Amino acid sequence: MSTRIEKRSPEKGEVRLPPNPRRRKVPTGERKRATQACNACNIRRVKCSGDEPCSRCVSSSRACKYPPQKEKVLVPKETYEELQARCSLLQRCLVDVVPSESNREVLLAKWSKSAPPLELPGTNGSPSSEEEGEPGDGRILQDAEGQTRYLGESSGAAFTDRLREFVGTVFPLLERRDGWSLPAQDEVFTSLLGRYHTHDSRPLLLPNIDPFYIPEPEEVSKLVSVFRFSAGDSNGTSPCGGIYFWGNLEQLQEDARRHAGRITEMGEGMDTLCNLNAILALACQYEPSLGFPWETNPGETFFARAKFFLINPMEDTSLSYMRALCLMGQYLLGLYRRDAAFTYIGLAVRISVIHGLHKAGRSEEQTKREFWNTFILDRWLSCLMGRPTTLPREAITVDLPLEVTNVNLPPSSGLRAHAQLALIMDEVVNSVYGIASTGLNYPQTLTLADAALEKLSCWKNELPSSLRAEGDGELSDRASLVLQLIYNQLIILCTRPSLFQAAKQSVAAKYLPNHHHRQSWNTSHVDTCAAAALKIANLIQRLLLSNQTAFLFDYHFAFNAALVLQLASLLHDIPEYADGINILISYLQKAGEQGNESAVDCARIVRDFGDVVTRLKEQSTKTVDEVRGGVDVGSVGYIVNNPERQETHVEQAATYEELLSWFTEGLV
Repeated sequence: MSTRIEKRSPEKGEVRLPPNPRRRKVPTGERKRATQACNACNIRRVKCSGDEPCSRCVSSSRACKYPPQKEKVLVPKETYEELQARCSLLQRCLVDVVPSESNREVLLAKWSKSAPPLELPGTNGSPSSEEEGEPGDGRILQDAEGQTRYLGESSGAAFTDRLREFVGTVFPLLERRDGWSLPAQDEVFTSLLGRYHTHDSRPLLLPNIDPFYIPEPEEVSKLVSVFRFSAGDSNGTSPCGGIYFWGNLEQLQEDARRHAGRITEMGEGMDTLCNLNAILALACQYEPSLGFPWETNPGETFFARAKFFLINPMEDTSLSYMRALCLMGQYLLGLYRRDAAFTYIGLAVRISVIHGLHKAGRSEEQTKREFWNTFILDRWLSCLMGRPTTLPREAITVDLPLEVTNVNLPPSSGLRAHAQLALIMDEVVNSVYGIASTGLNYPQTLTLADAALEKLSCWKNELPSSLRAEGDGELSDRASLVLQLIYNQLIILCTRPSLFQAAKQSVAAKYLPNHHHRQSWNTSHVDTCAAAALKIANLIQRLLLSNQTAFLFDYHFAFNAALVLQLASLLHDIPEYADGINILISYLQKAGEQGNESAVDCARIVRDFGDVVTRLKEQSTKTVDEVRGGVDVGSVGYIVNNPERQETHVEQAATYEELLSWFTEGLV
């Protein structure tokens, strides 16, 4: 043991061991050792002389370092207890005045900008260079309960955090102009830097249930029909066969009703009941009016039943439970529990690997389709959260879904096109956004993005007629429309870095008009990104006109497209952009009215960022002479010449350097 301790590096000042729990407290008068050992003696648990340097470090020629002294504040016990009681009282008052937890989070964030748990070190609240890592490394964000989570660059959360940094840089400039102060919501927008809204840290409270209860056949049939239409499963009417495959749901209903009356604790049929209840839970989530009136979250009663029948997947790895894990993961996504969904679907992928479904040679077409179902969900979550996939692409050799005539299966064109799109999605997340290529410079990223765009173009050109969703006609097939949403979202992901770069440089040029710079963004990518966002707005409008419920995937597309159009409006003030933003916000608000809390947050973020964009555009309408007269870009680094509200030299120099850095992005 002593040899292993010696291998540690005691010279690092931050390395120390905790106090020895066996050491008793010695009175000061009887103490024969130093009150505090140096780091090297602390690591070795040996006596330290307490000198600087101590005798042991001198004899061993080591650097002798002590931990920094911590200032202690002593207060009477009575005062301490009074402060605790006061804090508890104020917390109860806050809950009473602001019942909504999300509103309390926003309020606390606004007035707690300097609180250590909520603020990341660095200038203007941005992460320090040591913590931020490489540009493609994503973000470590913190939820309301203080838990940290990794979100990669392709995620909406990481992109929103970069927008907060952008606003944090331009915010002081806006506030200084003409003495106006920005609205409170803009302060909230920047104060939430480094934050992430999720329900994963909250306990999942499920109702008490009778696990063997099954609704009447007519009710079950209605719920299954809602699920099929909303989830993109073939219901016998879609010419493409649907973009997911969940098996024979009619047979599932019959089997579940047969097993419910005679199942034993570990008997046959538990997997069947698990699958059916997961489907019914999703149906209620898709159509909240079908849920029970006492439920906090529509479908939670059915989900509780599904969870009851879900055997530990580490003990039972049957393919039927693979399907159940995928269904339950989708339901958890609707509860804004993305980490839980990430875990559930990751387990489903591992079950498919255990059965070898990812390898060629599986003769059963149904089993093959079940694998691609799981693969699609795994790739979508990887894109949604910017995290590595569970199964690498190189390990997959199984064929794509095929048409079969001698088996009672729906057409495969929808699932096949969806799987092909998921393969391109895999390339976008891994290559363009750096999970597999961290450290690439901007020109290299552009090359990878162009390659992905070319594949997307080929995918669209090869789509069968049953999957094309062109024009503005009445929505007839939701499955084909969802594919078009995913397609345009991937175009946005490929081109969004160029748009963001162009927007930042455009803003910097307005504040530093005397600085000679050259354009370093890809104009084609910028135009393509805005066009894809407008296409999503058009597709979303068709959902609005059809009066359909807003689902998780739908409002994710609407949120990202709205932020893109806000950025694009900084470059070109086109009325079509404003119309598209209004359509997308309306859809997010509709989802919020149906009880979708995350959609409400998305709508608020879009509006808050839109307020900042509006102020930036209003300020840019000042005359060129007025703006040039108020800016000095000399060595002093002043940004705005306003003696009444001057920042310190260091703060102005930091803002000046940040704006200058936007001109050089993408040139290396």
